[in-house]
Amino acid sequence: MEEKKSTHVVETGNSTKNDFFLSRIDRSVADNLSDIRKSFGEDAGIVKDFIVFISKNLKRDLFGYTKFTLKDFCKESGRNRQDLAKKHPYFTTNPKAIIPEYFGHEFISVFDYALFNMLQKNIIFAKSYTVNTRNEVIQLKNFPILKDIKLNRDRQSNTVKIYEIRISDEWLDGFISRYYTIETNDYPKIGKGRGGDGRKSLYIILQRTRHQLLSQNETTARFTVDYLADIAELAVEQNRFRKKSLKRILDFFQEKGDSPFSYRFVKGDLSKPYQEEYWVELDFSSSVSITSLREKRGDHLFFNSLMVDLRNMFNIKHSKVAIKDETDVFQRWLTNADADTELKVEILISAYYKAYSQNITKLQAKQYIRDGFFNA
Repeated sequence: MEEKKSTHVVETGNSTKNDFFLSRIDRSVADNLSDIRKSFGEDAGIVKDFIVFISKNLKRDLFGYTKFTLKDFCKESGRNRQDLAKKHPYFTTNPKAIIPEYFGHEFISVFDYALFNMLQKNIIFAKSYTVNTRNEVIQLKNFPILKDIKLNRDRQSNTVKIYEIRISDEWLDGFISRYYTIETNDYPKIGKGRGGDGRKSLYIILQRTRHQLLSQNETTARFTVDYLADIAELAVEQNRFRKKSLKRILDFFQEKGDSPFSYRFVKGDLSKPYQEEYWVELDFSSSVSITSLREKRGDHLFFNSLMVDLRNMFNIKHSKVAIKDETDVFQRWLTNADADTELKVEILISAYYKAYSQNITKLQAKQYIRDGFFNA
């Protein structure tokens, strides 16, 4: 599934192809990155990449986010396809281990086994995560990722051509109502090379911090060196080496990134209890056009109204429908462009007007449902 493009895009907060793409990431995930490491071990980096990847697909193509190829994933994560196709280290070090099978497919490669683990395991939070949303307080103790995996295989080579997934209800709900806005243009390139998983985690934290600051009309934040070094997975003991390694990564972000920030190391007041010796002060006031780092006004209402109305329509027409081996009939219906297309068109037109006070044509709505963009 290649990225869809058009000669002209009517924006919904998604960028034109030359601008920033503002994606979303579930707050409960971004605030608990270390718990991904604890829950998934050596697969944690792929799990994190997968969440960023599918979350971007949701924002870019809500009606087609469930299907992707390994090439798509590599493009958005910066990973090497050959590395993901190798036998997973677990089966190399444990040759007698039972290889999991699902619908006749052996999940033995690095990517497939990580995907299977996302189906079997949740991200377990070290402590309950409290979220205030929709006028209610929710206590999250874990984050389920996948409900199901379906595979479209090449009959001759028996290789997977297209992956089709069903994400958890919690993830889908988080995309609509519980998220940070993040810019993902730099994500693939900052992860290449040794230490890439740690750099990606630090990148997400910086993006999260920028979102928080923008929402508070502020531009600076402070973190301890130890905290950022742990996020970046810097395995150094002495403070001076930890500080130097962290500086190298921050300088790399400044040099390679499209969203500049400045930083400085600040000594803590050691006369105060529990005060850390070194802090990093991050300043995002130099970031390109602050308004370009916010979602377009109306995006939240657009996606929220669209999803609520689509689900209501589905429940009215198909609530009693059961399909063999299908774990989420709604997601299947949502991403089937030929199912109730006219009804989806009407809902889309209504949600767009409600959010942006602009009319779109039925042709534009159908284009969005089939290709993920509005063709003006």
